[in-house]
Amino acid sequence: MDTTKKGDELEDKVYELFRSDILNDRFWAKKDCCKIFQKKGYFSKDREKDIIFDVAIEISLPGETSYSSLILIECKNYAKKVPVGDVESFLMKAHQVSGGNVKAIVVSNNAFQEGAFTFSKSKGIGLLRYFDRESLEWVLHRSP
Repeated sequence: MDTTKKGDELEDKVYELFRSDILNDRFWAKKDCCKIFQKKGYFSKDREKDIIFDVAIEISLPGETSYSSLILIECKNYAKKVPVGDVESFLMKAHQVSGGNVKAIVVSNNAFQEGAFTFSKSKGIGLLRYFDRESLEWVLHRSP
């Protein structure tokens, strides 16, 4: 299986996981305030073009059309542990499109290298290991 297809499979599962949690009121924000997207682009002034994210959740106040909070999720379907460089790169991209008003989460089917864990902890990035719908492990919860 090629790496794009392998990555897309995990992204589909993670999208469905969060979508289901939102629809069934298991997410921390009310479902009426959430919009979830897959492969959505957000404009980066630095690049002067959109950066596409695996999964994005926009949270807005009731009745508002623009979001007030953004959750960006990066999926890594690797045969190895996720390295710190991947987490750093993802956070840089997230900040390019939202400044500091972003909640970042990295989801992997594998473990995270020690450096990736330490960096994520210091930056408040959520780390989630996904095996299947019934078997998840929050390695680091996203800090409030």
